[in-house]
Amino acid sequence: MSFGGEGLFDVFSGESGAHTGVEAKTNGEGKRKNDEPITIIDEKRLKDDDEAEMRTLLDSLPKIKTVKLDVAGCSHEVSVNSSEEVPELQARTGPAAREYKFTLDPFQERSVLCLDNHQSVLVSAHTSAGKTVVAEYAISLALRDKQRVIYTTPIKALSNQKYRDLQEEFVDVGLMTGDVTINPSASCLVMTTEILRSMLYKGSEIMREVQWVVFDEIHYMRDSERGVVWEETIILLPDNVRYVFLSATIPNAKEFAEWICHLHKQPCNAVYTEYRPTPLQHYIFPCGGDGLHLVVNDKREFNDAEFDNAMAVLRNAGDMAKGDARNRRQPRGGTQGPSNIKKLVKYCHENNFLPLIVFSFSKKDVEESFASRRQAFPDNYQ
Repeated sequence: MSFGGEGLFDVFSGESGAHTGVEAKTNGEGKRKNDEPITIIDEKRLKDDDEAEMRTLLDSLPKIKTVKLDVAGCSHEVSVNSSEEVPELQARTGPAAREYKFTLDPFQERSVLCLDNHQSVLVSAHTSAGKTVVAEYAISLALRDKQRVIYTTPIKALSNQKYRDLQEEFVDVGLMTGDVTINPSASCLVMTTEILRSMLYKGSEIMREVQWVVFDEIHYMRDSERGVVWEETIILLPDNVRYVFLSATIPNAKEFAEWICHLHKQPCNAVYTEYRPTPLQHYIFPCGGDGLHLVVNDKREFNDAEFDNAMAVLRNAGDMAKGDARNRRQPRGGTQGPSNIKKLVKYCHENNFLPLIVFSFSKKDVEESFASRRQAFPDNYQ
């Protein structure tokens, strides 16, 4: 602590020179002025006062509790202020905002029930489990109530895809990315998270009309470089907005829901399931072979025998494993047979393994493969 003057010095007591925590004003020559009082600082007391002040501050913050609800088919937790009771979800009395021709899975039913009760929800489920159903219901709710809804995605390509999908369903849909702006006055706006953050920075009037905000692929917030975009966006959003967070399975769903509850002073539900409606299986198609080998089944069990069979095919094929690369170097008409990728596509087509996505690191190969294989299967290629 400083008391001014032209200099400061430490006062020592006793011959040992131990510091007593005393400070005094000096006359500039290192000597204390006789008419100035000596102020003694109790460092231990200051530390205790700081700790007490910090405890008081922490105690003043709202405490969040998470309660697990007893439901069948999925897990459902709700985070609320510890001083409040968990709000009971009321069954819908009127017509649904959106009807589906299929029976909803348990996690979809619970999520839709949360939306009908005007509560935010985090939906965590495997890819292809049907999380988009929940987002579509939130959009239907907003449109029914004559409010706006924003659908955010982490990348432009996904924004473009979602715009096309939602435009077919709801018509009144707009797109806002860094490159393209389509129908910005629409009731449902699809945009990247960076665009939404920019709108919040600028205080856009659109936010006054927004009832729901959907965050697709919210697990991107864990990204070390771009995660701050999601954090800032969620913090800047007003408390009256309700949220739908869509994510693949994440380990900290409970902590995330508690953060939303603390941040925006509203209950936040976390609904998640480990059930995978589309079985995930891993096959190997060895180059030079003529079939698939199931190496990991839908129960995540590794099949050593099938793996060994696939490796044996590779060993027996020898140089045929490099046939695709060799064929590409040969002049047109110089190939001695169909490439491995052609055999794989044909095998999948004949065994009803469609739809099929083929990845390639070469744009030229993609274009040539698309042209040649579309001639063989004109009704199955896009």
